[in-house]
Amino acid sequence: MEMTHAPHIQQPRHPRHRETVRRALGGTIEFRHFTGFDQLFAPHAHDYPVIGLVREGHRIMECNRTRYRLGPGQLLALNAGDAHRCVQEGATPLVYDSLALLDFHDCPPFAGPIVEDAEAIALMGDLASLMQEPIIDEAHVEEDLCLLIGLLAAHNEPETSDQTARDLATHSQSEGREHPSPANPAAPNPAAQAMAAYLREHASTTVRLEEVAAAAGLDKYRALRSFTAAFGLTPMRYLASLRVEAAREALAAGASCADAAWAAGFSDQAHLTRAFKERLGMTPGFYQRAIAGAEPADAPTSSPEQVRP
Repeated sequence: MEMTHAPHIQQPRHPRHRETVRRALGGTIEFRHFTGFDQLFAPHAHDYPVIGLVREGHRIMECNRTRYRLGPGQLLALNAGDAHRCVQEGATPLVYDSLALLDFHDCPPFAGPIVEDAEAIALMGDLASLMQEPIIDEAHVEEDLCLLIGLLAAHNEPETSDQTARDLATHSQSEGREHPSPANPAAPNPAAQAMAAYLREHASTTVRLEEVAAAAGLDKYRALRSFTAAFGLTPMRYLASLRVEAAREALAAGASCADAAWAAGFSDQAHLTRAFKERLGMTPGFYQRAIAGAEPADAPTSSPEQVRP
């Protein structure tokens, strides 16, 4: 299909056209969502990396003088300076999520522009969902983003293999079903123990990955590998499990769900409810009623507190 540069005219918007832009991590990343998008992207380049996921529709993209056909499920990884453009193909308008890494100075180069990797695609989907939450869980976003960058990197550090990156991604998507065991990690090492101690000490406060890494004297990419190898969980999954246990104890002592969430370090009650059910198989309210003898032990746990999808 011939790539043509259309005249500069105002095009009518598709009836479903919608755009969303949100920033996180202190403005260092910007999430952009497009629905019902059928206009062309003129030739351009960014001075920052961009990761994109096509949800619906087809496009013909030209990047660095090579042409690609894009369709649903296609993941893009564009390095700073990659010259690209794209035009609509077919009648279905574009639904597209992207993350612009505006100020991620330590981001390694990507091996894109087209990435065919199921784990990376799943991580990008998770990130898009996180960025559209009413309250963005920035620690979770940062961790998943670092895992995704590790999968997309064109040049990993010598000790990092593709399989290591995949193992990290798999752990990140396990949704915390494993429970942390600080006293008996799979492969004890001082760096992992130092990070675990930091997480336990700061579990009720806002925690950033770079702070956890600094506790062990590592950069955040090495910290992720070291911690996950030792505990079978990424640092933020480990932290979420610590917080769930703290909230469980508070609920058992009679605290309200909102107070238990706040005291444990969750940003709101909805985040507690989701993390609690993912790890313990029941909502916080059901747990509290059950241990108080007000709920039969085999009652359904999906209502009245429904976990948000």
